[in-house]
Amino acid sequence: MLNDTSPSKQANAATIEKFLIFTIQDRLYTLPSRMINEVAVYDKAYPLPLLPEYVKGIINRYSIPYALIDLGLFMLKTPSTLSKVVVLKESVDKVAFMIDDVVDIVDIPLEDILKVEQGRENQDATVVIEASFEWHQMDVFVLSIREIINRIKQDFNA
Repeated sequence: MLNDTSPSKQANAATIEKFLIFTIQDRLYTLPSRMINEVAVYDKAYPLPLLPEYVKGIINRYSIPYALIDLGLFMLKTPSTLSKVVVLKESVDKVAFMIDDVVDIVDIPLEDILKVEQGRENQDATVVIEASFEWHQMDVFVLSIREIINRIKQDFNA
């Protein structure tokens, strides 16, 4: 059988999500792989004036500009090491995130993902963490792209 579409296989696929695990300042974070277009080595950003410090400028990916966000500076107030870039799919937004390094790509059962209570303060880093799961006896934090983009928009309007 080349394509097993039995009900048990379909149900199993619906209960598992694929995640890209990466590091930012020795902490493990993740995004659902369905939202990611590519991971690239950091090359060059074209700076823009009058933007928040965590917006490093624009990067060019296949003639498409993406706003480059330093997640270390954005969440933890310490710059990232400028090693790699996670480029989101255009259907999500034209945004790329600076990360330190990629750790793994994993399949996680949805029942193993624990929702995290959102922080109350706008500057609280937990406001951009929507869930977590345990992987190799370590906590991995699922970032909320929606909340990250909302905070960026708030900073632009401030």
